[in-house]
Amino acid sequence: MTRKAALSAILPILLLTSSCSGSGEKAERVSLTFWTTTSPAETAFFQKRIDAYVREHPHVQVTMKQRAFPFATNEFKTAVLGDQPVDIFRADQTWIPEYAELDIVYPLDNLAPASAWSGYVPSALQSARYQGKLYGLPSVTEVPALLYNKRLLAEAGFPNPPATMEELLLIAKAVTGGGRYGLYVTEDSYFALSYLWAFGGDMVSEDRRIEIASEDSQRALEFMVRLRREGVTQPYPDFADWYGRMMKDFTEGRAAMIINGPWALGEILKGRVFQRGDPLGIAPVPKGPKGQGSPVGGHSLVINKYTKHPQESLELIAYLTGTETQVLQSMEFKTLPTQSAAYEDERLAQDPMVQGFKAQLDTAKSRPMIPEGARLFMDFTPNLNAMLLGKLTVQEGVRNIEASWKNLLGSR
Repeated sequence: MTRKAALSAILPILLLTSSCSGSGEKAERVSLTFWTTTSPAETAFFQKRIDAYVREHPHVQVTMKQRAFPFATNEFKTAVLGDQPVDIFRADQTWIPEYAELDIVYPLDNLAPASAWSGYVPSALQSARYQGKLYGLPSVTEVPALLYNKRLLAEAGFPNPPATMEELLLIAKAVTGGGRYGLYVTEDSYFALSYLWAFGGDMVSEDRRIEIASEDSQRALEFMVRLRREGVTQPYPDFADWYGRMMKDFTEGRAAMIINGPWALGEILKGRVFQRGDPLGIAPVPKGPKGQGSPVGGHSLVINKYTKHPQESLELIAYLTGTETQVLQSMEFKTLPTQSAAYEDERLAQDPMVQGFKAQLDTAKSRPMIPEGARLFMDFTPNLNAMLLGKLTVQEGVRNIEASWKNLLGSR
């Protein structure tokens, strides 16, 4: 299928009635402003893709502006409500529910049929939905997986990674010793979601029911505490600089397994043991007695609800999230494509890193898609820290979290 045919499938109406009239008349010039939160290198990549798009659509002019990630969401809300010129915005997935509640992003279902999105990875597309409506096209998707040192596991008698949580504990025990340990367990509650879902627990449901204190959630957190208690995790008394410690221990061969995302691959592959030749393994986070999953995240391109050019904006974001862009982006930055066809492209089909994370994407789940979703972790993480360090029991910790979330969500 040609690119023009693909765009036609995505956009049943490419031209606004006001853009052209009689035959032979040139399309009216359209100016679009695109705000991005990418790094300088990624911004340069998108500029090249935008330039390629404009060469094929000379009536479209695109101005890209870079915004600092920590401040971008407030700047976007201010710009939209203040009627400033911004048509397209690269939004973190967790921001979308709030934008939808504020009614400042365009529901894409109003611009094209649901069949137009069939090529996207389902879990990536789901993260751009809120209350059944699609508000963005995923540009990059991220999902933590189990990263492991194949040599260390093989030396302990395990040619394959753990498939279940009990196997995770078993292998971690077998590997621990001689200055090494099995698994780094972090205090960051984002990484705890895989444990929650494995045991049937959860944070908050889409109908805002708090699940963190359920029996299944407590069993999941008890398992994390058990890993620490049985001495198969990092031998540190606290979580100071936990990410730096985790990465250093893994890349120097002290930790056999960690849970981390594709963003860490560049640093990992430069590490001492992997440069020396130790093979890196990537596998889905093990399943538990009641499920399996890992939190899918990333960024989507959303459209200002009040743009004067919704169809042109949609055509541009479809191009910037299309298969060719996704393949090139993955080759350059080791990102996970959001288009299913990209994983079958010959340029990525044999890439063990991309394909390894693809297996995790197949079991990925969305974080709570509610406007307060990102703020839930502010109470979760410090209480998880206290539970893992034995300062609180699991029951005490989840009750603390539950009480904080009730106040945040206005629940009784």
